[in-house]
Amino acid sequence: MYSPMYPSRHRSLVEAEDGEQVELGTVVFEVIRRVCDTIGVHSGDVLYCERRTPQAVVLRRDNGQCIEVDRVYAAFIEIHGCRAI
Repeated sequence: MYSPMYPSRHRSLVEAEDGEQVELGTVVFEVIRRVCDTIGVHSGDVLYCERRTPQAVVLRRDNGQCIEVDRVYAAFIEIHGCRAI
C-alpha cells in the first residue's frame, strides 16, 4: 500500500527524479489518455522513474518492464511521489 509523499503539491511526470517511485495521477487531455492507454500506463499506476532523457521519461514497473513516455506527453501527466506504508 502506498500514500502520497507530497499530497498537496501538483507535479508533472517530467519533474520525476531518477529512481523516484511515483503514482500517476490525472492525465490532463483525452488525446494523451489515449496515448497512455496505448503504451499501457493509467492513472493510479505506481511506477519508478528509471531515467529521464531529452526525449522521454522512462518508467519501470515492479516486474522490470520499462515504458518510455515522450516528454511532451509526460508534461501533462500529474504524479504523486510515493512511499511505502
